[in-house]
Amino acid sequence: MLLSMTIKNFRSVKDSQTVNLMAVKDRFYDKDKVMEPAFGIRVLKSVAIIGPNGAGKSSFVRALEAVRGILYAEKEGRNPLKAYLQKAGFAYSDGKDRPSEITLEILLRNGSLSDENDPTVICYYTVKATTEKIYEESLIYRVNGSKKLMFERKLSDDGLYTYRFGRNYRGEKRRITSRLDQSRSFLEASMLKGGETAKEVYAWFDNTLNILPLGYGKGAEEAVIRALKSDKDSSRLISSFLWALDVTDISSLRVVSNDKGEEAVAVSHSFINNGQSEAYSQLFMRESLSLRRLILLSVSFFEAFRTEKTIVADDFGQLLHPSVLTHLVDIFQKHDKLSQLIVVDCNPSLLEEGLLRKDSIYFAQKGSDGATEYYSLADFNKGSRRSNAYERYRQGVYGALPITSEFYFTEV
Repeated sequence: MLLSMTIKNFRSVKDSQTVNLMAVKDRFYDKDKVMEPAFGIRVLKSVAIIGPNGAGKSSFVRALEAVRGILYAEKEGRNPLKAYLQKAGFAYSDGKDRPSEITLEILLRNGSLSDENDPTVICYYTVKATTEKIYEESLIYRVNGSKKLMFERKLSDDGLYTYRFGRNYRGEKRRITSRLDQSRSFLEASMLKGGETAKEVYAWFDNTLNILPLGYGKGAEEAVIRALKSDKDSSRLISSFLWALDVTDISSLRVVSNDKGEEAVAVSHSFINNGQSEAYSQLFMRESLSLRRLILLSVSFFEAFRTEKTIVADDFGQLLHPSVLTHLVDIFQKHDKLSQLIVVDCNPSLLEEGLLRKDSIYFAQKGSDGATEYYSLADFNKGSRRSNAYERYRQGVYGALPITSEFYFTEV
């Protein structure tokens, strides 16, 4: 479960910016939209980052992708820093020459208050790097409130790394530190050597984090294929899900072979024409972009309703009607699993009264220096508990609105 992420000097973000997914204590806020996976830890079910086009909302998603890409470099067989940090440094002043820095705060183990051998464990993983080298990397655990260093790696002025290890770190040390390339993560090297500490962190990336593809390409179809093949009930559930969104002609989905002999999804439609039942079937990639998006969302939601997931969706409401967008968030917030939904979108419909808690809403806007700032609607609580957030946003109370001007085309 993701508790927070802090970004510095990454893409449109210059100074340190944090998006916090922990719930604030306020008796006026809806308690049903908060999860308590461990004693004293209250996490928001859904968080939305809202703002105009080009404000830097997606930098949040790209930062998560960058950390994941750096940690899975061995599978890609290339320098992950160039792949994920190319032009990542803030473009102005000296930003592009300085390292980007990202810190994730993750709940790894829920723990038990009554069993000291089953503690609540929160990890803080930080990576600070340019396209050529990692300058700093660290992993810190907070075990039942007590911070414990797992490992720390820093690049010295002489070009060599200094390492520190905590006594609770479990995994290979000496053989890794003596030969690790500057572009590679120590955490990944430890995992590849079977390190228990590294494996625990990787389990979250492997089993819990789900960064959705845009929703209408091959990546989306591959996700649907996996769902259909792993659960025979997926087809029925997807059809029912679509019915709840007023898409009523989808009767089933199945895995077939396309003209190239590749696995594909066939979508069956059924409808009534002049009192007669008719049907036809076509490939997923020939369906409308919005229907593909909805099918992908249905698959990711079902996974989250069955097991703990952190779903991250960039341009969440693209191609979707505002009423469908808000209904999807409402559906997700009624689940009873320890899953969370993090969405990035331009649509102010997410500010609809009663949909999200105020601490669940972050705004993104660019300051006078062109850098992205993230800030919470909860910061504006005083005097506005009973006001309509949607209308106040449109009036410019919270900022994060596009500044438009007149445009005329003159033929030269």
